[in-house]
Amino acid sequence: MQSGPMPEYTYNTDLDWQERALHYGDGLFETLLKQNQEIPLWHHHLERLSQGCKRLSITTPDPDWLANQVAEKSKAMDSCVIKIIVTRGHGGRGLKLPPAEQLSVLIYCYPWSEPDSLDLRVTICNTRLPINPNLAGIKHLNRLDYVLASLELQRQPDMEEGILCDSEGYLVEGIISNLFFVIESQVHTPSLEFAGVTGIMRKIVLAQFQSLGVPVNIGRFQAAKLDSASEVFFCNSVRGISPVIAIDERQLATGETTRTMMAAVNRNTDRV
Repeated sequence: MQSGPMPEYTYNTDLDWQERALHYGDGLFETLLKQNQEIPLWHHHLERLSQGCKRLSITTPDPDWLANQVAEKSKAMDSCVIKIIVTRGHGGRGLKLPPAEQLSVLIYCYPWSEPDSLDLRVTICNTRLPINPNLAGIKHLNRLDYVLASLELQRQPDMEEGILCDSEGYLVEGIISNLFFVIESQVHTPSLEFAGVTGIMRKIVLAQFQSLGVPVNIGRFQAAKLDSASEVFFCNSVRGISPVIAIDERQLATGETTRTMMAAVNRNTDRV
C-alpha cells in the first residue's frame, strides 16, 4: 500500500533540446483519425499507449487530461490525423533517467482527406526489421528501419506500400500497416512477438474474424508464402482495410474475404 501523497506529474508540452525523444527516441506515439468531430478508436489507442508506457516504464498520461488536450488541439478541424507523442521527458547529457513524475506529451494535427482509392500496389522491401522482443509490438519512437524502407519505396513511385520481413526473412508487416493474407480459404497474419507493431486495426480485424467464426493462423511465415496467397490486404487505423492488387509484378484480385472485412470494419469504424 502506498503511503504519503501521490506525486504531482509535470507535463512538458514544448519540444526542448534536452528532450529524450531527440537524443534516444525514448518514447511512444499514437496516430489517430478524427472524422466528423469523432475519434472512433480513441479508447483502443489510449489502451495501447498505456501498455506501451508500462513496457518502457514511462509514466502514463492522465487519460482525462490527454483527452482534453487532444480536443483543444484539434477543435478547429472536423477531420484530421492526430499524432500523440509521449516521452520520458527532458534530461541532461548521458543516459541518467529524469524523475519518473516528469514526462513530455506532444500533440500535432494534420489535414486529412479521403483517399481516391484504397487499392494498393506493394513491393517486398529489401530493408529488414531487427528481431527485438524488448520492443516488439509497441509503437516506440525508434523508426529508422521504417524510414529506410520508406526511402526504398520512394525509389518505386508506382508502389504505395512495402512489405517488411525480419532479419531472418519472416514476414512482419507493412511500413505503416499490418498484413493479412489468404491461402486456400485460410486467413494468415504474421506474429509480432519478435518485431513489428501491434496495430489497433489489426486487433479489430482479428476480433471481427473471431465473431464470424473464421480462424486466423498467426505465425512466422517466410516471404515466399505470399506466392500462394489468393488475397492480401493491409490495415491501419487511418485507412482501415486496404486490398492489395499487386505485389511487385504479380497481380491480385480483391477476394471475398477482403471484401467482407472492408464491409464490416471500414463501415463500423467510419472508414471510406
